Amino acid sequence: MPFTQWIYPAQSEERLRQSRLLQREQGIPALLADILAARGFGADHVAALLTDDGSLEDPFLLPDMQVAVDRIEKAIESGEKIAVYGDYDCDGVTSTVILYSYLQSMGADVCYYIPDRLDEGFGMNRGAVDHLHEQGVTLIITVDNGTSALDEVAYAGKLGMDVVVTDHHIPGPELPKAVAVVNPHRPDYVGFNQLCGAGVALKLTAALDGGSYEMVLESFAPLAAIGTIGDVVPLVGENRTLVRRGMQLMPMSESAGLQALITAAGLNGGELTAGKIAFGLCPRINAAGRMGDARLAAKLLLSEEEDEAAEMAEQLCLLNQNRRDQEEEILRAVEQQIEQNPELLLDRVLVLSAPGLNHGVVGIVASRVLTLYGKPCFILSEEGELAVGSGRSIGNFGLFDAVYACRQLLERYGGHKLAAGLTLKTENIPAFREAINRYAAAEFDRMPVVQTVIDRRLRAADIELSSVELLECLEPFGEGNPQPVFLMRDCMVEGVTPLSGGKHIKLRVAFEGRSVFVLCFRMTPEQFIYPKGSMIDLLVCLEVNSFRDTKSISIRMRDIRPSGFEEKKNLNAAYYYEKLRRGEPVGSKILSVAVPAIAELRSLYRLLMGAGKECSPDLLYLQSVDGRLNYCKYRLSLDIFREMGLVEISPDFSVMRLLPVAGKVRMEESSILRQLTGGRSS
Repeated sequence: MPFTQWIYPAQSEERLRQSRLLQREQGIPALLADILAARGFGADHVAALLTDDGSLEDPFLLPDMQVAVDRIEKAIESGEKIAVYGDYDCDGVTSTVILYSYLQSMGADVCYYIPDRLDEGFGMNRGAVDHLHEQGVTLIITVDNGTSALDEVAYAGKLGMDVVVTDHHIPGPELPKAVAVVNPHRPDYVGFNQLCGAGVALKLTAALDGGSYEMVLESFAPLAAIGTIGDVVPLVGENRTLVRRGMQLMPMSESAGLQALITAAGLNGGELTAGKIAFGLCPRINAAGRMGDARLAAKLLLSEEEDEAAEMAEQLCLLNQNRRDQEEEILRAVEQQIEQNPELLLDRVLVLSAPGLNHGVVGIVASRVLTLYGKPCFILSEEGELAVGSGRSIGNFGLFDAVYACRQLLERYGGHKLAAGLTLKTENIPAFREAINRYAAAEFDRMPVVQTVIDRRLRAADIELSSVELLECLEPFGEGNPQPVFLMRDCMVEGVTPLSGGKHIKLRVAFEGRSVFVLCFRMTPEQFIYPKGSMIDLLVCLEVNSFRDTKSISIRMRDIRPSGFEEKKNLNAAYYYEKLRRGEPVGSKILSVAVPAIAELRSLYRLLMGAGKECSPDLLYLQSVDGRLNYCKYRLSLDIFREMGLVEISPDFSVMRLLPVAGKVRMEESSILRQLTGGRSS
């Protein structure tokens, strides 16, 4: 696992003053007041949070909204055939269902069209426009797409079809020649512009309903909430209002399809949160578009028959499980590539490819690879002469800019700062890998690392039910409004208990005179490398657990490291390790402290033999730190051991195995060591 940089809360007199003011005027505990002050919430904003009086702007403030309403009402009154043109992801499906359902309830002659991810791709296409024209459609209303469809909108116009665009993607220098373009990112709009497609669709229905949100929220806030969470837009402002309202209404929704989906996901009977929706409902809706046909998800959400809805919800669950299986299969293929060629991990940007990968899954795998290795990455599916793939990034490494710099090697490309998609000739994959890493080296000698922002240091006295319950006023948590993260410093490991057959662990630590339990999900007892008595620092989240009408505090681990860990020193060492392995120049002073001597290699190998046939590389490093062996030298040593056939190391750096050796191994013959020393051995 890569080092994660912990960003500690900035301390200032103004922040302390604001926290004390909130505690005094709002009557809230220091735990919550400190977080609110750190996030820049003033007294008025805090009062709104605590009373839940969020409001939505007049929908007619959006550009072209009145024009859009006039054209749609004309189509309804004259009996024109209307098509809602959606998208195959969670936001696109919920947007489609919101607008289609409303128009149908108004007596409109309406149908919907959702393009196929594999055959048609995102947005409008001429084939779909031709199909709708053949069906007698005279008005197309796009949801969650259309802003970039300049040619397709013009083509529809030539066929005598009007287009109303509703979208949330950032416009280019030119808007399509549609009847109306309702998009909060238009430069002539100064209101809240972070809505997703479902949020824009809900505002259109409110405008069609005379500008009132009362009925449309009652009917469609649950769907808008799912779309908002699924599209990972910031959960602030109006998005926060939509999600909170949607979560309140979701359990009472009369939609048989939505209730069937909630039941199939195992979310009925408990309190819904943004996290549960993000991991329970959104992936199942997305699975239809990724693994089959997105229209299945739309049909489910439109269903009014309980038996039919239950059957379709089960189909979505099976598709989602299939998606998970394919995701794991692709991830194993990626890890196998890295295992066969560990030097791939030295690249600033990882570019990994294999034949026949599912296009709907490669983006998810790219996100997981980024998390595993802490580097921007692309996962490409080779399809004969062409390869199609997705990329993900972190920090300030803008992926679209990087892809744009390599555009001469690409057939198609698009995206934004943290995600991008592309198509290129399969034969150009090596050249693309070289080009994007050359760009990264020129623009970012020191690449960004994964960061975790800490809201506050936790004290034992803070772990009190009434204080933790108040944290729920910050819900919904998500993009732009993360769940608070707390630092537990100087904890002593007292015990480890396996959970769920060893898939997770419950950690008992001594913390400021108290024994507390910390849940470590997706960490096995074997992966927990700290022996009893170790001093550790933990990053945790606090939650309230309800079981049989009894409430308790749940502490969930986000990250862990040894107390006294020198973050800056180790991040620096990791940076120089990669520079040295790539053969990039470094100063003589760095070389003198980073390159292992033969005696140091032998000493470390003896320590490795004493650790047994299998151990954790991280634990071995913690045991070997004696003031002389820095992390850079340690990693170089392990690479030399691997080169000489002494060890094998898992791609994610979680397990190191000692290999049997016949005869004496001469470390001096290592090509890595000779490269580092200019051909000399030491």
